[in-house]
Amino acid sequence: MTKPKKSSTGLKPGSSTREKSLIVPSALRETWTIMRRTEAREWLRRYRMKAGREGAAVARAWWAGVIGDIEKIRGKEAANELRYWMNQEK
Repeated sequence: MTKPKKSSTGLKPGSSTREKSLIVPSALRETWTIMRRTEAREWLRRYRMKAGREGAAVARAWWAGVIGDIEKIRGKEAANELRYWMNQEK
């Protein structure tokens, strides 16, 4: 009788660490959501302040630059997610 070979990763065939990493405790998910909403509220506050002081056209141009920078740093998906949360907070 032959012994079964051990995996070099230490995982059994058919399992993966990726599956386990996708399970997020609900407390962590809630914290993540709170952080995203807080960031969205802060950007809305800054936009409204800019629009109130300098006008809507200046605020739109400023926001286009900010969201472009966020896309460069965090990626397009993160920028779209920020837009989503901002629309939720409106």
